[in-house]
Amino acid sequence: MRAKTLLVVAAMVIMVCAPAAFAQNLVTNGGFETGDFTGWTEGGNFQFTQVVSGPFYVYTGAQEGNFYATLGPVGSDGTLSQVLTTQAGTQYTFSFWLNAVGDDPSDFSAMWDGTTVYSATDPNTGGNWQNFTFTETGTGSDTITFAFRDDPAYIALDNVSVTPSTSGTSVPEPSSILLMGSGVLGLAGVIRRRFRG
Repeated sequence: MRAKTLLVVAAMVIMVCAPAAFAQNLVTNGGFETGDFTGWTEGGNFQFTQVVSGPFYVYTGAQEGNFYATLGPVGSDGTLSQVLTTQAGTQYTFSFWLNAVGDDPSDFSAMWDGTTVYSATDPNTGGNWQNFTFTETGTGSDTITFAFRDDPAYIALDNVSVTPSTSGTSVPEPSSILLMGSGVLGLAGVIRRRFRG
């Protein structure tokens, strides 16, 4: 076997043995890195809601990347939602980062297919980004929704993701994957020498 073929075989073995390690985020523009709400459906009272970069209100910047959403409708809730194509029966990790300082009155909630998974009145993360993570079951087509209001100021949202869950399954750590790949390459090298000799 040629070295190029061996590399292809090793890569295929790694990809087949550890698909969850390469799980892709199903959310379009989850980090708002397009600088706007591309991929999201806006609803309700959407005034004072935008995507920003750098310092804004009391927030020093994005949790990751350059952009994040600041949510500040007054008097009634605005919403952001997205329909995702999932695999029925598969467990997914629904995650987002929130930054809030307890403005009164304010509220924030996250929903999966209309069921509330997180809800807070006057949410307060101490002005620091905080990660919220939930395990949900796919139906084939699922909708994530955020509802929010902040009369005096803004709540910040970043890095929304939905990925296949690894809980309850045996997924190799990255170091184990590299070790396995090295072993496959070593074995291929031995086979190659036998065929050449």
